[in-house]
Amino acid sequence: MAEKTHRVAFQPDGRTLTVRAGQTLLEAARAAGIHLEAPCGGKGTCGGCRVIIPHDAPPPSAACRRELSGEEIRRQMRLACQVRVDRDLRVVIPEETRLGNQKILTEGVERKVPLAPNVHKVAVHLPEPSVSDQRADGERLLDALAEKGLADLTIDVKTARDLPARLRSLDFHPAVVVIGDEVVHVDRPGASEACYGMAFDIGTTTLAGYLTDLVTGRVVVVASRANPQTAYGDDVIARIEYCGRQTGGARTLQALAVDAMNEMVAEACRRADLKPSVVYEVTMVGNTTMNHLLLRLPVTQIARAPFVAASAAAHSVAARDVGLKIHPLGRLYTAPLIASFVGADTVGVILATGMNESARLRLAIDIGTNGEIVLGTRERLIACSTAAGPAFEGARIRYGMRAATGAIDRVDLQGETLVLHTIDDAPAVGLCGTGLIDAVAAMVEGGVLGASGRMRAAADVAATRPALARRLIGSDGDPAFLLAGKKETESGHPILLMQKDVREVQLAKGAMAAGVEMLLEEFGAAIGDVEEVLLAGAFGNFIRPDRALAIGLLPRVPVAKVKFVGNAAGAGARMLLVNRRLRQVADDVARGVEHIELSQRPDFQARFAEAMFFPAGKA
Repeated sequence: MAEKTHRVAFQPDGRTLTVRAGQTLLEAARAAGIHLEAPCGGKGTCGGCRVIIPHDAPPPSAACRRELSGEEIRRQMRLACQVRVDRDLRVVIPEETRLGNQKILTEGVERKVPLAPNVHKVAVHLPEPSVSDQRADGERLLDALAEKGLADLTIDVKTARDLPARLRSLDFHPAVVVIGDEVVHVDRPGASEACYGMAFDIGTTTLAGYLTDLVTGRVVVVASRANPQTAYGDDVIARIEYCGRQTGGARTLQALAVDAMNEMVAEACRRADLKPSVVYEVTMVGNTTMNHLLLRLPVTQIARAPFVAASAAAHSVAARDVGLKIHPLGRLYTAPLIASFVGADTVGVILATGMNESARLRLAIDIGTNGEIVLGTRERLIACSTAAGPAFEGARIRYGMRAATGAIDRVDLQGETLVLHTIDDAPAVGLCGTGLIDAVAAMVEGGVLGASGRMRAAADVAATRPALARRLIGSDGDPAFLLAGKKETESGHPILLMQKDVREVQLAKGAMAAGVEMLLEEFGAAIGDVEEVLLAGAFGNFIRPDRALAIGLLPRVPVAKVKFVGNAAGAGARMLLVNRRLRQVADDVARGVEHIELSQRPDFQARFAEAMFFPAGKA
């Protein structure tokens, strides 16, 4: 009997495909190349994959009723992971559900380093062989390169096979490509100036790539993408679980990352009017899971105690072995890792900010789904990771979204007036991470939230803040605070901040704050001893320090001590691309950082619970 199928049309993309009966709409969207927000990996626990089925919508599942408001259900909204296709359907994808349109931070602080790349492309003139000069072609070439300052090299065997014919076709005037200590390619002499590399920061949420001229050290083009793996879970644990339960899951995630990297290489080269074949090396930093997936290393053991990586070392492998489409003999260098949840991206932050060379006590915080924290000086660096969760990426927040057009990114309280700002000044679509912090800070400031995080009853607020009290409403029986009314939004439905959303913020900021406390205690320092707080990553770059301080996300330091360092991980990847000697420094840093495993500290849970309170008190 033929397998039963149905047709699903996705709007506004205009893509229609035939899917097997019983597949979920989330699976169908993936098959159509449409990536939806799915922070929980399709378990029905986050509400991220909202879609609208305007005609013949199936009844809402229990998960839909739990994650969607009554108004959303009446508008025929459903969770794509909960709808199994049993008929032909037309599905409308709201803008806030679509993955990949968020603003991505690519710039970061970067220290200047001497230009000493791992790749050289030099033109040489060789004396032709004669009876009096019978040196082998390989030795002849190596001697000429030594005269150019490139000594102690070897020749790749494939290059050696082609070398006699190649040298003679070029009249012994080749352009030679050297990667590391190996000659890998003999090119035509006019191509000697085209020598490029690409540095990547492979984040859990976003990818940033930097096409770099290895002759000058200049970044030529910057490309960025949302990490398509996010469709299989917004955090590394969800993706590791997917690999464990799905046959071929790791291959699927690896292919998604490599395809995105290849797209970025192609885009950057197109914009620079180059061919990808002149890209000879890729450097990569990322967390341990991203590193392992790219290298096809096993990941399931990372998420189980005692949380062990397969390999923490730096690796240099043939780019083609992982599927990267650069020069056929190009290389991929992946920076070393510190621990299972403190990866090469943290090594990149340390290198870019010079924490490993500074006598000053500094604290670096990369606020993300998995928050990394580093404290110390050149004498001693200690680090930890905290499961901050995806709230600051807009995930698991009822009206949350990534930082894309229409996202509320700033909220100010002026008297009793709530002033909202959206990205690109567009009608409000949802609430991104910075807006979430601002909104909670405004609610604390306005007396709407108590120190415990509980929303006060409207009647209790009305006497002193009547305008704010009118924003305290219920939604499906749960307390909620009205941020934007129907007339202020693109969809025509209000945007609310739910009590559950506030709890998500408390969990995230409590984890970060407790991690900082534990590192300070381990180091034997007080927060007043810290001379500078470095905020790394996209979210850290865009938050307003005073708002983060107001809710206790950042330790209590003067605002003047807070410094934004942008995508410092990406800056570290660029430094490793243009100066090969830094790779040994990176190895030393990764081995030298003391990793503190918070889950094994008996007092961490108590610190975490205490840090969930807002700073106003303990009411």
